[in-house]
Amino acid sequence: MEVQVRHRDDIGREHLVAARALRGLPVEEWPVLHEQRAYKGRKSKVRQWWSSTTKKDISCRSAEHACAAMFLDRDPRIAYLAAPCLQLEWQDGSDSGVVHPAFMARTVDKQQLLYLYSPSGTEPDAHEVTAAREAASEAGWQVDVALAPGGQLRRNVYLVSQFRHDECANDRARSLLLEAFARPLSVAEAADAVDLLPEHGRAYSWHLLWTGELTTHWEQPLTPDSLVWAAGVAA
Repeated sequence: MEVQVRHRDDIGREHLVAARALRGLPVEEWPVLHEQRAYKGRKSKVRQWWSSTTKKDISCRSAEHACAAMFLDRDPRIAYLAAPCLQLEWQDGSDSGVVHPAFMARTVDKQQLLYLYSPSGTEPDAHEVTAAREAASEAGWQVDVALAPGGQLRRNVYLVSQFRHDECANDRARSLLLEAFARPLSVAEAADAVDLLPEHGRAYSWHLLWTGELTTHWEQPLTPDSLVWAAGVAA
C-alpha cells in the first residue's frame, strides 16, 4: 500500500507529501486541513469541545465524537490534543481511499499519536487502519483508536468536565482539598470544611476529579454526597 499525507501550511496552501517527510515535525500543532462535517447519513451535527490541554476548541463530527475527545482530554498521558491537521490518501493496486483521522495528539513523553474513530462502537475500516499504520511507521507516530465509554462513567466524567476550565483551578484550594481528601470523605463534607466558600470548595473539588488528583467510585452516580479521596489513597 502506498500512502501520502495531505496537509496545510501556515499560509493556507495544501501539500501532498510522503509520510516520512513529516518525521519529527510538530504536525499536531499545524492548521486544520478541513473543517469537520457531520457524518454522512447520520442525524448528527458538528460540536465543539474546548480542550484543557491546548485551551482551544476541537470540532467534532457528532456527540459521540465529542465524547471521545472528552476522554482523551482527561487522559493524563495526553499533553496536547487537537483536531486533525491532515488526511491520508492511500492506494493499493486498483483500490484507493482517504483516511480522515479523528484527532492528533502528543503525549507527555513527546510521542505523537494519530487517532482513528469509528461511530457507534464499530471497528475502524481495515483499509483505514492499514493506511494509518503505514503512514505512522514512516512518520514516527503511533496509531490508536479514540473510544467513548458509556454508562455511568460517561455521565460522571461529563459532570466533572464542566469544571475543567482554568477558572476552576486554584493552587491554594488544591492544597487544602488534597489535604482534606487524604481520607475518603463526601464532596459536601470536605468542601464545606475547608477555608473556602462552600460553592468554591465544591467547584474546585470537581476540577480535581477532572484532573485525576482526586478519585471516586466512577461506576456509581456522582453527587455531593459521593465519597471522594486523593489519588493513591486507599478507599
